[in-house]
Amino acid sequence: MRRLAPFAALLLAVAPAALHAQDEGDAPMSPAFLRAMEPMIPRDAASARVVTTQHRITLGGKRFAYRAIVSELPMPGADGAPVAVGVSYAYVAEPVQGGAKRPVLFVFNGGPGASSSPLHMQAFGPRRMVSSGDAARLEDNRFTLLDIADLVFIDPVGTGASMPIKGKDASAYFGVGGDARGVAAMIEHWLAVNGRAGAPVLLVGESYGTSRALAILNETMKAKKPLPDGVVLLSLSIGDSDGPVVSDAVLFPTLAAVAWYHDAIDRGGRSVADWYDAALRFAQTDYAAALMQGPALPPAEKRRVAARMAQFTGLPTTMIEAKDLRLDRRDFMLGLLSAKGLRTGQLDGRATRAIADSKLRPPFDDPSMSLGSGTANGIETYLRQELGYSVPSAYRSLNLGINFKWNWDKDYGGSYRAMSFAPYLKAAMDAEPSLKMFAAGGYYDITTPVYAGQFAVEQHGVPADRVAFHRYAAGHSAFEDEAALKALSADLHRFVADVVAGR
Repeated sequence: MRRLAPFAALLLAVAPAALHAQDEGDAPMSPAFLRAMEPMIPRDAASARVVTTQHRITLGGKRFAYRAIVSELPMPGADGAPVAVGVSYAYVAEPVQGGAKRPVLFVFNGGPGASSSPLHMQAFGPRRMVSSGDAARLEDNRFTLLDIADLVFIDPVGTGASMPIKGKDASAYFGVGGDARGVAAMIEHWLAVNGRAGAPVLLVGESYGTSRALAILNETMKAKKPLPDGVVLLSLSIGDSDGPVVSDAVLFPTLAAVAWYHDAIDRGGRSVADWYDAALRFAQTDYAAALMQGPALPPAEKRRVAARMAQFTGLPTTMIEAKDLRLDRRDFMLGLLSAKGLRTGQLDGRATRAIADSKLRPPFDDPSMSLGSGTANGIETYLRQELGYSVPSAYRSLNLGINFKWNWDKDYGGSYRAMSFAPYLKAAMDAEPSLKMFAAGGYYDITTPVYAGQFAVEQHGVPADRVAFHRYAAGHSAFEDEAALKALSADLHRFVADVVAGR
């Protein structure tokens, strides 16, 4: 049984399914789900506190001094009066190494109702929350990016400590455009007040945070303001991979990788990378061609393609034929290990649970989803004891209420299914020739298949020589696996250095 993937892996895609699931009467909601659905506790008034503390960390055998800055920013409504307070958590080298030209990474998770705490406290911040049995401990993070860049973790309005003000309407921030403009304003303000307006800037987003990052590019271009120097997209969810043929083809290599992990196929001595690549080649050629023909596909060719799919996925050829070569996620997750009475996870296909014990409504029956259980108290304690910042109300690791009422914004397609964010990346790269992108995902992430994001980027003609694609032996949140986090950290160190050198 794999360790549970964190709540922030809960991507925007679960919201439509969850809304439908609420109408079903055959299974309960989990306590964690109910906590994530609790109403927001508003702040009593606008505030603009800045709390600074001094710290040290040992990186690569050397002592490294840094300053932590917790900043509050009143967020305006339509009339300019504050309707919410946005909070960020920054870590700055002391003294600033490289002066004002030292790069700054602005980091956020997804949801869209997720706080920044997973990337903050489990991936790139100077302190890392590490699970130990049923508890968690804090330790210096040897995988932090602080040695190469200053870090600013942002809680968008409605998440973490960033809450609406009592009696005010902050709903304008709960949508694609408003959210992007709000986060962009927090970034611009932080750079200005900290004397870093000329610094190289990189955006780092995970899951829905990848959509947010590209929406920020769009809003920045519309406002005719300077674009960032780099964009880091983790577990991409940026649209353009839905619909007939495409959705099946981009998912197939991931299903093959999950089957490889569970030893449900004859690996033939091949690594997961080799197995994935072979499945990807098949998906791009024979599989896509067969799907394109639909009912006109000759029966003999249908049997041949189904047999090849069975070799990759471990599912019965007869089942694949009966499904007209289209593999539903749930059929795969419930069918791959059904002989053992097990199902796989979706956010992380390595996770398993007895099918008989999956009593929650989809998608909350996913054995790799934790919905942030038990993390908020630890974050509050860290903020209070180490950073000197007391949150005015309980830290909201996850706010599912935002997911369910998210405004998809007619300017961004008007619906989850219609979203298409890769064109904003292409436009930004055309406008800023030095802008570069880093994209990464996990082989075992069934929710946001790693090839789906790559497909979207490539189809919109984003310059291949300015994009770095990476895959890790992990699920939706690569940082959950220490080996994958180590590789991700090393790859990002190289990418940031490359962005700064090419500026």
